[in-house]
This record gives sequence, structure tokens and C-alpha cells, in this order.
Amino acid sequence: MFFISLVPFSFASRLGRWFGTLVFGMAAGERRKTLNSIRTAFPKGFSDAQVEKLALGVWRNLGRNLFEFVQWISMTQEKVVSQVVRIRGWEHLEKAIARGKGIFVVTGHLGNWELLGAYMTSRHPMAAVAQKLYDPRFDKMITWLRSDKLKAQMIKRGLALRGILEALKQNKIVYALVDQDTGKDGVFVPFFGKPAWTQSGVARIAQKTGAALIPAFVVRGPDGQYELHMEKEIQTPNAGNKEKDVVETVRRYTEV
Repeated sequence: MFFISLVPFSFASRLGRWFGTLVFGMAAGERRKTLNSIRTAFPKGFSDAQVEKLALGVWRNLGRNLFEFVQWISMTQEKVVSQVVRIRGWEHLEKAIARGKGIFVVTGHLGNWELLGAYMTSRHPMAAVAQKLYDPRFDKMITWLRSDKLKAQMIKRGLALRGILEALKQNKIVYALVDQDTGKDGVFVPFFGKPAWTQSGVARIAQKTGAALIPAFVVRGPDGQYELHMEKEIQTPNAGNKEKDVVETVRRYTEV
């Protein structure tokens, strides 16, 4: 990481792409998982060569994300967020902020979710819900980068409810990745045509508080530069059955 922080940003990005290629070639188990997931997502119309190419692209992008993330350690917050060069759909967030009941910005492990969080907190007060990482030293460093460097309030999973409710009360953005099984608090919803156990805490809190649910993603455009896509607010149903309403809300944001 020390070495990566010393080289020019563009070179670090290229190194990250190479590193992703190396990992894809060496980590047989992870490679099989990636290939199988892509075949599940696109069951028809993709040849083996196309699946392989797309899977390699996934790992190259992960490598670039990792090496670029390390570069942020020596950057100002302004320089980090300046990597987002195009913004689409920001008006959806502005409408939700004006309502004054707090906002959940929901996303998944797609594109550069760390840059999305950094950008959001530069534009509006934000709290991010985060899982503790497997290594306490790594967890401490990432938490420092997110909170001290990028100025995001961190809320650790497991003790999150009070912090989330307080943030929403203050009309902050609460940033959450909602595409994982995080334990008991979940429901089954379709994901690429198969039932997947998906966390439902965000849907339950939004239902109770009236907080807006806005999907957002930061992805690389055709020119390799980052662009932010803010989607329309997801409407939380109110059909009279709370559990069914929660499942339907989770289904809607998982579909996005």
C-alpha cells in the first residue's frame, strides 16, 4: 500500500487492472464463482468466451478500485470526489431532502461504491452503515479513511439502529449496501430469477419513518471516467400487511 501511494494515480490505476488480472488467473475458486454467477445472470446468449471476458473485466475493475482507493490516503476529499465527472438524476435526491424525513441511499457492490459514499458525504451530511472487516487492523484503517479523511459518519452493523434513526431524524443521508445476506434480518426475494436471502432492515426502517429510498451507483463510463447514476425514489407500499410490504420493498430495491 505504501508503494501504491507513491506512484502517479493513472499508473496506480493501470497497476490495479494488472493486479486484478493476476488474481483472476490465480484464484481458481473465486474465478469459478464469478463465471458461475455471470452464467446465472445471463443464462442465454452468452458464449463461454463472452462469459470469460466479462468475468475478467469484473476482476480488473476490482483491482483498479482497490489501487485507486489506496491512493485516496494522500488525497484531499475534494480531489477524491472530483473523480466523479458526470452526474445523472441528482434531482431525485433533492426532492427527498426537501421532504425532511431522511434518506436511505441504497446501492450494491457494483462499480465503485466507496467513491459513491465519498461523493455523497461531500454534498450532504451522511452516515454510512458498515460491516466490521475480518482483520481489525484493516478495519481501523478503512474506518479512519472513511470517517476522518472523507468526513462520513460511520455506523457499525449490529449496533446500527439508534445511529440510523438519529441520522434520519437530522435529515441526513444513510448510505447502505443492500445486496448481501447480513444474518437473521432478511427476507427471500428474486435475484436474477432465483430466491436470495436479502437484508431487510433498511426497508423496515423506511416503512416506519417515512425515509426516502433512493438507489444510486457510481460506475465507469465508456471513457473510463466515473459517473454517478441516481435513480427514482422507490415507493414503499402500504397495503396493510407490514411483513408483505417489507418483502415488496426489498424486492423493489433488489430489482433495481
